[in-house]
Amino acid sequence: MTAQTYANFPERDLKVVLGPHINATATKLLRKMSLGMHEMTVGQQEKLSSSRNNGRHGMNALARELQLTVTGEDDRDYLAVYKAESQAHRLQLWITAPFEGSQTTHLVWAKYTDLTQPRRIGVTFKLATSYSSMDIQNILRTAMKVAVDLEADEPFTIKGNPPPRFTKKVKPADEAKPAEAATPAGDETPPA
Repeated sequence: MTAQTYANFPERDLKVVLGPHINATATKLLRKMSLGMHEMTVGQQEKLSSSRNNGRHGMNALARELQLTVTGEDDRDYLAVYKAESQAHRLQLWITAPFEGSQTTHLVWAKYTDLTQPRRIGVTFKLATSYSSMDIQNILRTAMKVAVDLEADEPFTIKGNPPPRFTKKVKPADEAKPAEAATPAGDETPPA
């Protein structure tokens, strides 16, 4: 049995385990601490301000659709921290600072909690140099989609995308000739 690899998830109450199909670069960065807001260079702060704004726009758009109330929090370790919640759902978003002084690659964490069920939680992440508001919405929707019921102290396991399978796709016999199946049998007229 191999040892579990834990991610550096923003909340300390929930443990996040790195599961299968996550590449080595992402695994390395998910375990690493980011710079924090005070250690960023001026150039990094200018480049990353769009991610903060797009995070807010993406969270607001999804919250409006799901009828959630959005609040923002100030945090010295993250570019942005947003929470959207209602009586039934809670979405949380963390946008980290870069990991090194010479780069702008940063991480977005999203967590979904179904408040109607005990410990139904979904967590997802994305690593990139910038994010659009649609990227943020997709990350939040993915967190909602991967939600699972966890036991009392069970960690959430993040799974990556499995490698593609190299199987040849074969058409079923029913769909081989859809044009012939679409024309009714009694409506046969000779071509003019």
